[in-house]
Amino acid sequence: MTPFAVSVAYVLIWRLCVLACGLVCVILGYRLFQSGFAAQQGTLEAGISGNTLKLTNVAPGTFFALFGAAIIAMLVWTSPPEIVIPKAALQSSGQVDVGQGGLKVRGE
Repeated sequence: MTPFAVSVAYVLIWRLCVLACGLVCVILGYRLFQSGFAAQQGTLEAGISGNTLKLTNVAPGTFFALFGAAIIAMLVWTSPPEIVIPKAALQSSGQVDVGQGGLKVRGE
């Protein structure tokens, strides 16, 4: 595989794994919420720069669902991890031209 294909595959796999973790948390939280398990209800209080959010008497499934939603939101909000490929490796592959105009990828 070329360095470019490896880097694209890496970013794709990373994003899919994080998305899967978030979805698992949301689904398990929803199932826990639907099962009616509310024996020990909790409280959540969070604040940012003077604004606060307070949730009281919240079932445990809600915490799981909120955690999963936060994971997915961070995935969308942040940029993917950067991959640095040496210039020599790109030029030796023959599929990428590194010139003054930037990178140009040739199709196969």
